[in-house]
Amino acid sequence: MAVSAPPAGVLGMGPDPNWIDNFTTCIFKQDYDTAREVLRSAIARGASTHLAEQYAKVLEEFLTKRDEVENPVALARFEECVVRETSSGQGRGLYVPSYQTWGAQLWKERPLAYIQSPGSRKCVQVCCACLVPVGSLASQLKYMNLEPPPGSEKILLSTYPDEVCPDGFCPGQVIACDGNDCSEVFCSQSCRSWALSESSHAILCKGRLGPKSWSALQSLELLAIETDSEHLLLLAHHVACMTLARRSGQSLEAVKDRFASQFASAPWDSLAGADDSDTPEERRRCMSCAIPLLETIFEAEDLASGLLDSELLSNILGTFELVNMCISLPHPLNSHADVADYLTEELAEALAKMQEPLQSDSESEPETEQPTSPWASARQGQLFENIIGTALCEALAFTNHSCLPNCRIEFATASQPEAKGPGLWLYSVTRRPLVPGDEVLMAYVPSVVGQPLQVRQRKMQKFGFTCHCRTCETDRVLESEPVPVVTSSGYPQP
Repeated sequence: MAVSAPPAGVLGMGPDPNWIDNFTTCIFKQDYDTAREVLRSAIARGASTHLAEQYAKVLEEFLTKRDEVENPVALARFEECVVRETSSGQGRGLYVPSYQTWGAQLWKERPLAYIQSPGSRKCVQVCCACLVPVGSLASQLKYMNLEPPPGSEKILLSTYPDEVCPDGFCPGQVIACDGNDCSEVFCSQSCRSWALSESSHAILCKGRLGPKSWSALQSLELLAIETDSEHLLLLAHHVACMTLARRSGQSLEAVKDRFASQFASAPWDSLAGADDSDTPEERRRCMSCAIPLLETIFEAEDLASGLLDSELLSNILGTFELVNMCISLPHPLNSHADVADYLTEELAEALAKMQEPLQSDSESEPETEQPTSPWASARQGQLFENIIGTALCEALAFTNHSCLPNCRIEFATASQPEAKGPGLWLYSVTRRPLVPGDEVLMAYVPSVVGQPLQVRQRKMQKFGFTCHCRTCETDRVLESEPVPVVTSSGYPQP
């Protein structure tokens, strides 16, 4: 969804009157990086959109000619972005070959595979296809084995008010799966139809798996919970999506390339952390338990046989660990002002207790005063935790991190206008204008944006990531340099 750019002059006192000459000089010298910075500065200082687009097109044409010689291969394309090897030699990155305005959508796609996390499944019933919570306050409480209070069935879940709800998406609607004994539900008929034909549920539905395969899938979920490795469960859904691609006529090598080998990866056991409980040996033990279960789950799928090689599966798990996206969707019950009127303090406390494992482990100081009790949280629209999951998304997997990102990542569920159809969608939107050749950068941990260097590093290290983005490296240099003492005359003290 596009956002309005700030009016000209907001970010500066007007562009340098010589910026066009400086830009042209850099182009003629083939100093394209400096030309890009000249253009970026002019845009930030209020250059007109018409001029920005005109000179961005010039830069785009020269960069295209250069790339035809120096970097001829665009490894992949996702709408407005291309994948190339980074100039820093640190792997692949996502780049824009053309000018992108403030708030422009760069790409939009469904993830290759995604799941609701097991812990989240215990606390909220969602559409199996798009992960939006369904039903009512009463049905959600029943799902959690809590007694719903009288009248709570009137609080219907919806991402839209009744009067603008799209066709087929009624507030409070719960559509059961048509598989025998399958407990999965959907927000709409379109989500159910899509899931039963094009998502992992087309294979992993209880009504379509044999009893032995279904039991193996349940055992795999238990293994994922016991080992705190939800990626083991995602692996089954990923293999199911690969199998669907094989059913559609794609070759084994093409499927492996799209779902596995195109991404950054390493054997899963080689990525074990420093924790005593997370060792290469423990990961290999988990794999030795998971692979027979996966073989049983897909024993009726002849086309899955070439997808269950232990080395391939280990590398896919490694990809999940390196480039997966954490799904976090706001719970619609937090937007209902009347929810607290139906909850007793005891019921609110029971809800909070069930959701404790989902609470984020944040090290930052809260910006506002926090509610003093679960019931107070309900009053303030903060009682229900976000819907949590994990996903592998193609374009996102090539987007590198920065603590000063130039794009943001958004989710869209099926009933929202940003979605292009049933299921869950992700899309990228620019946070500022991008000029040709800019790398698209996101914040892997959004809460680091605007924080001091030490806070950013501490947050990133919690995710096994030491940040070396331009912002952090600049801050390190500034911290290492002594601050000059200015004398009363206004000159630095020698």
